[in-house]
Amino acid sequence: MPDGHPPPWGGDWFVAVHQGGQGNDMMNALDERYDFRVTLSARLTVPPDRAGDTLLAQKLVEEKGFNRKAHRLKTYLHMSWGLLQEANQYLLDANPDADEVYGFCEPAHFSPGGADDPQLVGGEWFGGDPGTTDCCGLVQELRFEGARRLQAPGTFA
Repeated sequence: MPDGHPPPWGGDWFVAVHQGGQGNDMMNALDERYDFRVTLSARLTVPPDRAGDTLLAQKLVEEKGFNRKAHRLKTYLHMSWGLLQEANQYLLDANPDADEVYGFCEPAHFSPGGADDPQLVGGEWFGGDPGTTDCCGLVQELRFEGARRLQAPGTFA
């Protein structure tokens, strides 16, 4: 989901992972850094005009609420060596004929200032018609950066 929006058939909770920027720090080899974003969406089954401060406060702080899920995503993805190993295994599996495959050597980290406050959105975020009044939701984007992939000079795999 490149824009973070859930599909119209999505459930009450949806996590979209989408590409961020990328860059290189070397001239004679590739020392790449990859960034990505994660958008958490929670559908509230009340009309937007009924999503008052009390309801939002409950959704934001309760044990299984929005902030709790966002925090769990953040702690799972920040410096996740297990995720790095899975990405490297994917690169190996996707390139079975390559002599050498250069994978990631450092995992991504949660960016400084890497999350905005959760935002109240209307039903159009969930694929409804603009101005729909049957639901609303909360959305937050988490930003991660710096997954490092190093390729030695003179290699092309």
